[in-house]
Amino acid sequence: MASPIATRMTFDEFLALPETKPYREFVRGEVFEKPMPNPDHSALVFELAGLLRDYLREHPEGRGGTELRHADRAEERVYLPDLNVTTGGRAAPRGSTAPVEQAPDFAIEVLSPDDRVTRILDKADFYMRSGVKLLWLVDPENESVTVYRPGEQPVMRHAPATIDAQPVLSDFHLDIGRLFAVLADGGDAETNA
Repeated sequence: MASPIATRMTFDEFLALPETKPYREFVRGEVFEKPMPNPDHSALVFELAGLLRDYLREHPEGRGGTELRHADRAEERVYLPDLNVTTGGRAAPRGSTAPVEQAPDFAIEVLSPDDRVTRILDKADFYMRSGVKLLWLVDPENESVTVYRPGEQPVMRHAPATIDAQPVLSDFHLDIGRLFAVLADGGDAETNA
């Protein structure tokens, strides 16, 4: 995440601002621009979105999305996970323009070169406090996925590992080697969830 924008404001003042690109997030009075994705970030989000879309079409366990604006008033945060899945009919209503004021069940953040370790760790801690049941931090630089579940220690996985998306998605599996193959071969890898 980039450095904060100089202006401090309240949670409600931030929510009243029009949405812009690059997208902005809000953390306890500070506004941050989300880092612009580089080609690796973009390719990984695209691949993961396709895998989740295909899985959810075959297994209608929830609804997924990209960069959906979420808000948590208690923590004074507005955040946009790169990818998110919400289950149990808790998805935002169609056509809504307001931030979703409930945590997704599953969030995926793909790290960008401009992300700072302290900001990422703060965001991971926030996700676990806010009710996210599963978080994947995808790191293109070291080709790893760190899996967070509430009440458990985070676990970092590299190829040739396969990880699951439980307790959120019953049968979704990600082959980490195949995910990162899209970076090596320009996206021609065949991936199966």
